[in-house]
Amino acid sequence: MSLEALFGHLPVERGANLNPQEAKFTDIYDRYHGKVHAYCLRRSDRDQVEDVVANVFLVAWRKIDEIPTGAQALYWLYRVAYRSIGHQWRGSARQRQLKKKLDGLGRHMPIPPEDFVVQDEETQIVLTAIRGLRPRDREALLLAEWEQLSGPEVAEILDISHAAAKQRIHRARRSLTQEYNRIATRQKHVPAAQEGGAWC
Repeated sequence: MSLEALFGHLPVERGANLNPQEAKFTDIYDRYHGKVHAYCLRRSDRDQVEDVVANVFLVAWRKIDEIPTGAQALYWLYRVAYRSIGHQWRGSARQRQLKKKLDGLGRHMPIPPEDFVVQDEETQIVLTAIRGLRPRDREALLLAEWEQLSGPEVAEILDISHAAAKQRIHRARRSLTQEYNRIATRQKHVPAAQEGGAWC
């Protein structure tokens, strides 16, 4: 989605006559829209991603003077996205409908399976293991490993202390290893399918 399509009704137009706030917003949007969109896509319903992203940048426009400079701007946007997704899930009737479908899975997987081309059994086990993590630990791990953020950066986005972020990441890695080993061991004992598709 382009800046013009998203904010056509706002006084933000590309050109040489931008005021400092407009220039700052345009630069932030151009630099980080793709990363924010990818972040939201991995954590929100596919049909609601554009709304979440739009909300993130609406907040950014309204609070443009509060956004830090440099790479800190991205972490600020991630924090807004994290909260927006949380509000979306808590306030949506869709959440209650999905809960019934996901009761058998135990946890909602923040990464849509269709976003992956699963190439091997190991990848499937990893994705299942991630789904089994506690939500807060899972988010910290995804920020650290998927978004490649440091402990202090994770802490800033989740609005927790550096020590708490470090603890969550450590706990998530430990739990992921345990869950992976549990699933892998269980699958080794699953009986192989007989020819014709029948199970032993």
